[in-house]
Amino acid sequence: MMGWEFRGHAARIGLLSTMLAATGCDPGPVILQDTAAGQKAYEKLSKEWLRWVMALPFSTGPLRDDTGAACDQDQSGKVWYLVGSTGGAVERSCDIPADKALFFPMINRWVIPPNDYADTPEEMEEYLGWVEPYFAEYRLYTCELTLRLDGEDLLGDTAVLDEELYVAILDPFEVELNDDNWATQYGKPGGTYEYALLDGHWALLPPLEPGEHVLEFGGMICDETTVYFETAATYHLSVAEE
Repeated sequence: MMGWEFRGHAARIGLLSTMLAATGCDPGPVILQDTAAGQKAYEKLSKEWLRWVMALPFSTGPLRDDTGAACDQDQSGKVWYLVGSTGGAVERSCDIPADKALFFPMINRWVIPPNDYADTPEEMEEYLGWVEPYFAEYRLYTCELTLRLDGEDLLGDTAVLDEELYVAILDPFEVELNDDNWATQYGKPGGTYEYALLDGHWALLPPLEPGEHVLEFGGMICDETTVYFETAATYHLSVAEE
């Protein structure tokens, strides 16, 4: 997952229930965006994922977790969030309560500018005019996506994963940033930020069967000669009995 600055739990349950009902009794190994409910779920959950991870301390939260010890931080509702890495490969073990859907990015980006950077119509137009092609360019250079459960690739190759699982939020939304955040080292303070945007490739899995599972996901940004960014996560999941 990648985060850049521009220059420089009840609602979740209700939405999931509606979306699962729309997909039918057997939604398959991945819940898709091929219905209005599915698309709405991905858009809402990707925003809620960013709010969740940004509110947690960066240095001790799930993004920097090398073992899975932070897997249960501030988790609630019917959806359990997972994270990739800030670059490179990571392997984690995580206990998952029964009957939890899983939502996570294979690779993603966010933009969280200072509030005064886009607080006029002209600045907002300039901001959106930069972000939209920025997201589109990084999607174009997403050369590899991985989504695998218990040794089996889900959905298909990178082209299929890109088509089915891409999300872009270009309508600004509010996030609360922890004082200990990914950009603290650059002087970014915590607090409320009003104009967050995001994109990336996300997966929503229905609740897994009780027992042990291995979930692998990640992505790569590259051109013909250079890998610019790569993230890969392997989760050893222990799903509780109901």
